[in-house]
Amino acid sequence: MRYLSADCIIPVSGEPCPDSVLIVTDDGEVLGVFPKSDINETLCEIYHYNGILCPGFVNTHCHLELSWAKELISEGGGLDSFVRKLEILRKCASGPYLATAIKKEAHEMALSGIVATADTANDNHTLGYKSKSKEYFYTFVEVFGSNPAFAKVILDKAELLKSQFENNLGSGKASFAPHATYSLSAELFKLVATAANGHLISIHHQENEDENLFFKDGSGPIASRRKAFNPDLPDFKGTGKRPMESIAGYFERTQKILLVHNTVTEQQDIDFVENYFWNAYWCFCPNANLFIEKRLPDVNLFRANDCKITLGTDSLASNHQLSILEEMKTIQKYFPEIALPELINWATLNGAKFLGLEHKLGSFEKGKKPGIVLIENADLQTLKLNPDSTSQLIIPAGI
Repeated sequence: MRYLSADCIIPVSGEPCPDSVLIVTDDGEVLGVFPKSDINETLCEIYHYNGILCPGFVNTHCHLELSWAKELISEGGGLDSFVRKLEILRKCASGPYLATAIKKEAHEMALSGIVATADTANDNHTLGYKSKSKEYFYTFVEVFGSNPAFAKVILDKAELLKSQFENNLGSGKASFAPHATYSLSAELFKLVATAANGHLISIHHQENEDENLFFKDGSGPIASRRKAFNPDLPDFKGTGKRPMESIAGYFERTQKILLVHNTVTEQQDIDFVENYFWNAYWCFCPNANLFIEKRLPDVNLFRANDCKITLGTDSLASNHQLSILEEMKTIQKYFPEIALPELINWATLNGAKFLGLEHKLGSFEKGKKPGIVLIENADLQTLKLNPDSTSQLIIPAGI
C-alpha cells in the first residue's frame, strides 16, 4: 500500500483536494482520496510531493512516425506549404533513423506522463516500439485518396496495415481514420464508413480556411494541391456546404468520431456536428496550430457549447515536443480564464472516454489504475501552470 500526498490532488472525478492523501496499492490501483485528517500517520508512512498529483495523460492525436521530422520544417508557413514540404521530406527518411527517433520521442512522452495515445499511422514504422511498450497505443490507420478509381485498392492496402497492428498489439486496437474532410473521394469515404461502423474514427477538421473555401466552391490551395497530385481528375466544384456537413452523411449517427484541430470551426459547424453525431469529440492541438498557421481555435466557443474536448500533440513535424502539459500551458496562456482542473479533465478523463478506457484511466476513482503524474512548479494559490511547470510520471498506468 502506498500513501501519497501533495500540495493539491486533482482527482478529476471531483473537486481539487488540498491536505489529502491518495491511497493506491503497490501496483497502482486507486483505493481513494481521503482527507489527511482521516489518516492515522502512526500506522502508515505518507510520502509527500511538492506540487500537484493528477491521473496519467491521454494524448488523443499524435503522429509518432513523424518523430524524425523534428525541427526540419520552419514555423508559420501555413498548412499548404507544410504539407508540400512534408511530402518532399518523407522521401528522404531512412529506416534506422525512423526507429531511433520513434523510440526516443515515445520514451519522452511516457516520462512526461502520457499513459495512452491515439496514434496515426501511414506505415508500420511504429509497430516495433508499440509491441514492446508498456503504454497503451490505439492506432488509426490513415486513409486518403481523391481518385475514385483507386478507392478499393487504397482501402485494401490500409486493411493490411491495420491487420499488422491488430495482430501484434491485440484486436480492437486499430481502425481506419479518413485523413481529412477534403482528401477522400466519395467512393473511398463510403468504404471507410462501412468499415468504421462500430469502431473509432478520427479526422483532421478545419485546420484553416482553405478547407471551408474548397467545399464552398472548389477553389483555393486545397484544389490546387489536389490537381497537382491528381492531374487527370475533373475539378471539384464544391458542395456549397461546410466541410462536415458535406461528408457526415457517409457515416451513421452513432459513429464515435474525433474531430482534430478545429482551428476555424464556428458555431454553425458545432451545431451541425453535435446535432448529427451522437458521440462527437473535439481534439485541440494548440502548439501545432500555432506552429503551422499561427492561429488557435476559439476554445471558449466549444466550452460554451459543452463540447467533449480532448487534447493532442500532433507530430514533431509541427511541434517542438510531444507533451500534453505543454499543450495545456499554451491554452492557459491564451485563455487564462480556463482553470487547471478543467484542462486536466480534457487531458485525462475525456481522452479516456473517447478511447473507451474510462473504466481504467482518466481519474482517481476506486479500482482504476490511471497512472499518477506529478506537476511541479505550478502556482498553487491560483492553480495555474507557469512557463517552467513540468510533469513526470511517478506511477505507471495499468491497462
